[in-house]
Amino acid sequence: MSASTGAGRATGWLGATAAFAIIGCTWALATARYGGPDEPAHVTRAAAAAHGDLVGRPVEGFAPGYRQVTVPAALSTGDPACYRHDEKITADCSVAGSPSGDIAVATSAGAAPPWFYVVVGGIARVFSSGDGVMAYRMASVVLCAIILGFALTRSRRAAWLFAALTPSAWFLLGVVGTSAIEIALVAVATVEAVARFDTERAEASLAWVSVPLAVCLVLRPAAFIDIAIVALLVIPTLPRPFGMRRMATLVGPVVLAGVASLAWSRWTGLVVSDKRTADSDSFASALSRSIRGIPTTVNQAIGALGWNEFFAPVIAQFVWVAVLIAAVSWTIRQGSGPRWHVAWLAAALVLPTLAEVAVHTRIGEIWQGRYSISFAMGGVLYAARNELPRRVVMIGIVAAAAGAEVLTLWQTLRRYMVGLDGSLTLRSPSWSPPLNPWLLIAMNAVAVAWLAAQTLPQPSGVFQAHLGASSHSTGFRR
Repeated sequence: MSASTGAGRATGWLGATAAFAIIGCTWALATARYGGPDEPAHVTRAAAAAHGDLVGRPVEGFAPGYRQVTVPAALSTGDPACYRHDEKITADCSVAGSPSGDIAVATSAGAAPPWFYVVVGGIARVFSSGDGVMAYRMASVVLCAIILGFALTRSRRAAWLFAALTPSAWFLLGVVGTSAIEIALVAVATVEAVARFDTERAEASLAWVSVPLAVCLVLRPAAFIDIAIVALLVIPTLPRPFGMRRMATLVGPVVLAGVASLAWSRWTGLVVSDKRTADSDSFASALSRSIRGIPTTVNQAIGALGWNEFFAPVIAQFVWVAVLIAAVSWTIRQGSGPRWHVAWLAAALVLPTLAEVAVHTRIGEIWQGRYSISFAMGGVLYAARNELPRRVVMIGIVAAAAGAEVLTLWQTLRRYMVGLDGSLTLRSPSWSPPLNPWLLIAMNAVAVAWLAAQTLPQPSGVFQAHLGASSHSTGFRR
């Protein structure tokens, strides 16, 4: 790699990271306190981990996954229970206090591997007092932005990666939880897997695929299902015969991560059981109910926001579905055939159902749509194995995806400020974000436009140097 190419990639990574960070910050500011799914548990876990409490203590009367930890008392205030189940109730009913000292609380994330929480909590503690939710959000945003920026830089056809992010994925970028970093890490692995369809990158180290998945598995053991979507992408690119060295590179990190996750769970005494959500139905009944719930899961993966109590605007969801259809159609037109997408669709629908039903007597059928976002993105990213469509077509796709993201941010602000039955122009709000909402929307729109521009090659068809592509690889058909 030449020095200029290396400098170009570094500049591209920095630019993409900055854009993602700004976008994530606008989401963090637009979302009410603890408005993310299970966010109180994740923030509490991060605060405790930052102070060295990695395990906590079992709590009598709670499910086995709960642990008691000690955190700043201010973090225990502002419970979102009053608004999190009703999209018409504004966030002003949740009042955050500022008591001094520490308090012992129970967190449902207490038995989860601590590594994500150590990093997020450590960053928050270095740059703040550690008693404000926003500090943890910003730390998570920066961490995810760095990874997503890297994924964008590594992709030669980054426009598809930008368009693949569902409205729900953008929302998760701005709140504390393991879902966002899982999406970011799987994006890296997916981009690298798809890139192997290019002849000149077919011999690239498989570590680019396996290591992000291994990290993902260490941070969140349930992310094993993400391995399936990446496997569907990388298996067709593997050479025959497939040597032991390649096997070790591809499988080794994931196996080690799985062993580490199992060891952690055993050491902490994690028991996968929750009487509150478990059911006693037969396997057949549970399977039937899970299958009937597939449309809900799909809808959540595309557009669920908050605690799944509200969704992105219908038009924003439609845009993402249209992007998926365009990606599939383009793949078929390029001669790749529909078989991969058939396998992808089967895996996306069947694997969550099987995983859910397998443990329904222990923890119930608790699969959430956000766990399937990586599958949804993979369906779009597969199109990146081919050259991009004509420039005008790709600009239209990217512009539509950008507009859908901005519209979803507006929907989020409306939900928390005036309720989804309130003013379309956000007048007479009961709750307001730290910055003027229209300023947030403007900042978001500018950052999204900037990021979108970084994904598109120059009119000449040569990929921009800051995205790290070589001059002989064109992204567009002329």
